[in-house]
Amino acid sequence: MTKDYGKLKDVSEHFTENKLQEILLDVHKGQKANVLNWYFNEASAKGDNYLSTVNKIKIVGNVDGKEVQVSLVVKSLPNNIGRRNTYRSVEFFRNEILFYTKVVPKFQEFLESKGHTEVLCIPHHLASVMDGINDYIALEDVTPLGYRPICRQNCINANQCAMILRTVARFHAISFAYKDQKTEDFKEISENVNETYLSDDHWNWYKRFHQRVINIAKNALAMEYPGSKAEKRFNSYEFGVLYQKVSEFCNRKYHPTSIITQGDSWVPNFLTKDTDGTEALMLDFQLARCSSPVLDISMCIYGCTEKSLWDEHFDKLLKLYYDELSKTISLLGSNPENLYPWSTFMKEVKEQFIFGVVLALEMIPFSLLDESESFDLDAIIKNDQAVDVDDVWTVSNIKTQNGRLRLANVIAHAVENGFL
Repeated sequence: MTKDYGKLKDVSEHFTENKLQEILLDVHKGQKANVLNWYFNEASAKGDNYLSTVNKIKIVGNVDGKEVQVSLVVKSLPNNIGRRNTYRSVEFFRNEILFYTKVVPKFQEFLESKGHTEVLCIPHHLASVMDGINDYIALEDVTPLGYRPICRQNCINANQCAMILRTVARFHAISFAYKDQKTEDFKEISENVNETYLSDDHWNWYKRFHQRVINIAKNALAMEYPGSKAEKRFNSYEFGVLYQKVSEFCNRKYHPTSIITQGDSWVPNFLTKDTDGTEALMLDFQLARCSSPVLDISMCIYGCTEKSLWDEHFDKLLKLYYDELSKTISLLGSNPENLYPWSTFMKEVKEQFIFGVVLALEMIPFSLLDESESFDLDAIIKNDQAVDVDDVWTVSNIKTQNGRLRLANVIAHAVENGFL
């Protein structure tokens, strides 16, 4: 079969056959490689990626005379320039590539020194380019290892939530221990991740869409809990106040309990190895930031689970997360009681769990979209000029009672627990 160089060029001018050869040599630790061919497939469901174009690529070749293959997931800037500009894709790519090239190697080196490389549950970074025009990032495709996505339309169950929280806790523990033992190095690497989503600088970019999701939440409350304490409390906030609250938490880079967090901890950004949810990998660090770990936890719990789980397991899940965090910090040679005692964790839960509420305002309407309802960005954005994201993310009031309750219950639970 003829090699399709056009497909490589669609990814990036710098994603070449020579680069595929380098990847073969790197993965198989060889001396000489020859690329026989490559095969492209779409990597995700329509609607799961707005900032990137994502492809799965299988490289077939030989290394030192032995036929081999390597499977990749490659994220690249959208070819549609208007889409790039609308979603500020270059900024998000910069954040993720710097995470993989500046932060992860330091974490890996640290974990190797401790004999615990298994703690870092992310795919291997294989190649990337960051020039603002031809950006891409190539990662190991872990689906041949048995990892699979969780359907974003469904809430995760208690086992899956526990699995994700343990994985996140281990990731957070690396930062806590590294920050404790290599304080100056941590300061240096943390400069490589910057707030890409929620800050004063991004308010004008986000505010019309924020108004849209606020209105969707108000509709859900009015239909399911009219006149309730939750509805009154939510409606009492002046427009913009909720955004200001969470953006302040997102920009606490130098706070004593701030560590490197995933930033986008909802269902599509985790892969699980089996249906029972006993092992997971974390994906997508385009929104990685330096903040309280509570931001990741609150987003996961409120955006990906539902009331029936909180009623029975909410406190247990917080304890499960904290126990895994503490155990892993200790494993890596630091004292969790000194770095992040339970009392400090619970204080931040009380203060910052509102973050999960605000992110659930957009996550839940998106989660409820069927693939057929997802937005065809390239059809909507027809030239090189950015449009307002609210003109593209045209989610509307939730049609089903179950869907409305899923969103309204987040707000009701947050009000009942003093988070909102």
